[in-house]
Amino acid sequence: MLIHALKQLIRLLVWGYWISNNLLSFLRKKPFLIGIISSVLLSGLAYAETSLVRNAEIAPGLQTRSSSIGVTWSSVTLSDVWRRHKPCREGHWTYRIPVTSFPKNDDSAALVYRAGNRVHFYLDDQIVARYGDLFDSDSDYSNHAIIVSFPKLETTKNLNSFVYIQVAGDCRRYSGLSQVLIGSQQDLSALHAEKLRTFLWSTIAIIVICAILGFISLSAAILYRSSNALLFGIASALWALRAWLWSMHDLPIPYSYWFFLIDLCFGIWMSLICILALRVNQIRSKWLEKAQWLSLGIFLLSSIALIFGAPSVLKALGIDLIVVAGAFALLAIARQSIRNPSSSNIAVALAGLLMLIVGLYDHWNVWISDAADAYQRFYFTPLIVLFFILAIGIVLNLRYVHAIRSDAQYRHELEVEVAKQRQLLEHHHQEMTVRAQQEAISLERGRIMKDMHDGLGSQLVGLMSLVQTAPTQHTEIEFELQQVIDTLRATIDTLSPSGDDLTTVLAQFRFRYESRLKRLKIQLHWRVKPFDTINWTSNELIQFEHMIREIFANIIKHAHASEIFVEAGGYGLYDRLIIRDNGRGFNPLMVLGGRGLRHLHERAKDLKIQLSIDSEIGDGATVRLQWEADSNGAG
Repeated sequence: MLIHALKQLIRLLVWGYWISNNLLSFLRKKPFLIGIISSVLLSGLAYAETSLVRNAEIAPGLQTRSSSIGVTWSSVTLSDVWRRHKPCREGHWTYRIPVTSFPKNDDSAALVYRAGNRVHFYLDDQIVARYGDLFDSDSDYSNHAIIVSFPKLETTKNLNSFVYIQVAGDCRRYSGLSQVLIGSQQDLSALHAEKLRTFLWSTIAIIVICAILGFISLSAAILYRSSNALLFGIASALWALRAWLWSMHDLPIPYSYWFFLIDLCFGIWMSLICILALRVNQIRSKWLEKAQWLSLGIFLLSSIALIFGAPSVLKALGIDLIVVAGAFALLAIARQSIRNPSSSNIAVALAGLLMLIVGLYDHWNVWISDAADAYQRFYFTPLIVLFFILAIGIVLNLRYVHAIRSDAQYRHELEVEVAKQRQLLEHHHQEMTVRAQQEAISLERGRIMKDMHDGLGSQLVGLMSLVQTAPTQHTEIEFELQQVIDTLRATIDTLSPSGDDLTTVLAQFRFRYESRLKRLKIQLHWRVKPFDTINWTSNELIQFEHMIREIFANIIKHAHASEIFVEAGGYGLYDRLIIRDNGRGFNPLMVLGGRGLRHLHERAKDLKIQLSIDSEIGDGATVRLQWEADSNGAG
């Protein structure tokens, strides 16, 4: 176990070196990213020519120099967070800072990290800058740094003047006023530009990367029907939507609905990403997944209640609950990575714990910390969340690649096995074909032996008896010899089929037998049209020809007929062959056990042919053969 963990650690170090090396190469090609990182790291530092205003005075309402006569001002320490006051400040409040706090130059400026939700700046009674409408709650500028220049400050700073900062906000939002950085316009503009670039590019990076991941994952979910890909796609898309909503100034919808959507994105994302992380690390814990869904439900209820005027503390409790549920999931992932270390488990665990730590740090600054600059600190959570999303995305991608490779390997092995089985089946088929041919040959030999014994043998014995008793009857002897020759020829003909279809078989049969019938003074009436049956085998054609020969042999030997009528062809769903003679007829019941009729019935059964024989003494005989068209006689 220890050796395995060390191997995984070495692999992670190699990965870390490769990622850091490529990241540095990428940053060298993208200098604006270096600016973003440096501005984040230096966001709390002031330039040498700037100073922080940490104290101010505050009064309720919207105040300027002329309107503030008789107004009582109270001293406050900046940052001043309204939510931490009891009761919470809300509505309109005005801060004022003495002009004497500003540097003695003509390009003085102030950089405000956060200020309520809408803010106006006055120099005594003169408006200097406006950010949003103070009476329109459907706008929010508190997430962005604001810079204000005072070009005429030098001419008024000796007149006991003030900079008035009018702020509008409410207890539902993170309202208040941060510390104010004052200095020259040049220095503060550079710092403000860095902060704007940081916010802008981090937001763009989050939106673009998460949107691409969401599109790819949702497409994979549709193509491969993967629930994990679906969860990942929804989570990525929601985080991109949240980043876009958070970057807005003037809101397209009422603030309560706007912030509800932000809460909805965060809550669903947190639950889905934790469930997905549990599945990726193969942690099958129903209570952990249920905890995510339960915390999400409570979180959404608290957010909905906030829309209808519930205390903002409910929202804080909802956030805390969903964060606690997620923390338990991430701790379970970390525990799993220790018990069953692998590169994917450790990567997700490290990314999750880092996200948890940074998220708790931001949460501490927003809700708990008493530090003066906590209100204005940069929020790292959106970027760390992006790192966590990428970690899970990479692990999922590696899993899918591994699954695809395994599937390809399985298919290859299956194809090899199928090829082997096909060869084996072909070998068995060949063996069975040879065996069937051998059995058919054996049966045919037995039949030929029977025919020669019963037919040729009896005829030769009769001929021998005729020669011995009546040697001078040449005509009768010649007739009997001709009969023996015809029988021998018929026996030889049955060793191979006369054609490759039923119509050809009948045509060849007529060609061979018609001369013989003429010698016997039997007239043949032939009316045959094409059959619909096309897929009989050679062996079945041979058996069919045997039946015809057997029928004609019986007519020649026993019927004493002068005419034979043959009618055959396709008739709708069935093919039919009818052979009728005008002989003396017979009683079918009396001769049912004869060898000839028995052979006919056996062959008809093998070929799935319906055989019927109608005859009466003195009225000839009719043999009907009928079978389904376009079918194999042997089934």
